[in-house]
Amino acid sequence: MKAMFLVMLLALATAGAATAQSDAQPNGAIAPGDVLQMVVPGRPDLDRSLVVNAAGSVEVPQVGEVRLSGLSIAEAGVMLKQRLRLIAPTLDTVELTRAAVVSFRVYVLGQVGHPGAVEFKQLPTIWEVVRAAGGPAASADLRSARIIREVPGTTPVTLPIDLSGVMDGTSFPSVELRDGDTLVVPALAEGVSGVPSTRGVKVFGGVGVPSIVAVDGPTPLMDVLMRAGAPTPAANMKKISWVHQVDGVDQARIINLASYLDKGDPEGNPLIHPGDTVNVALTKPGRLQSGLGFLVGSAASLAAVFIAINNAN
Repeated sequence: MKAMFLVMLLALATAGAATAQSDAQPNGAIAPGDVLQMVVPGRPDLDRSLVVNAAGSVEVPQVGEVRLSGLSIAEAGVMLKQRLRLIAPTLDTVELTRAAVVSFRVYVLGQVGHPGAVEFKQLPTIWEVVRAAGGPAASADLRSARIIREVPGTTPVTLPIDLSGVMDGTSFPSVELRDGDTLVVPALAEGVSGVPSTRGVKVFGGVGVPSIVAVDGPTPLMDVLMRAGAPTPAANMKKISWVHQVDGVDQARIINLASYLDKGDPEGNPLIHPGDTVNVALTKPGRLQSGLGFLVGSAASLAAVFIAINNAN
């Protein structure tokens, strides 16, 4: 009887082990966090590093997300080849390897969606760091960002960096990040503090962050407003006051920015110069809106009088 019981226990243990082995991913299978290097012979434009996200997928710009978690490297290569054939039907080979696991940590402080430490399997670009931190806030002074780098045995080094071109895709800083760097994105008010008015544009009224916006030279009005936190919902886009000095004399104009936004009219987006002043007017409430408070107040007063008379009777 005792021997039969031992046999049953052994059988159950063996079955449990087999089930656990079948549920687990095979040894060497791709898992979230892995970094893969994809090389496509003859198509260097398709070569890239791929990071497996928490959902087990990689992002291939040309074809979108491809789920690779649980596959072997060989199986993943076949999967990627099949997907890439949607844009390159004659594609024959995709070489896929697992990159060495190296962790890079960059700290992001200031006006971003999620300040704190962000980690990468490979050395990230500035854009990847800003994106991983949730992107810049509306009050971010992208032109005055800086990288603080700790150098062993010396004081930390501060590297100024202009992120304004990164966000619109026009230019990318040449500064290469290092493990342990800190990226600081200051608030617009902080970034322009101390900027002489002759070197900036005074922006106030219906904008997110009224301030002196630093500009290097003639800058389109729309760009100036975006650096001041963008127009608020209450901004009157048809009535923007602009004061500009001509031959030593201040001259004022009313700009209709809506004509630029609606029709692309360049007159609605003039070049603003250092030393200029811009005031974004606020939309005025209509007569019905402005009189609504009076009407409500009058009705309340009449009701109070009526109640008082009834109580007196």
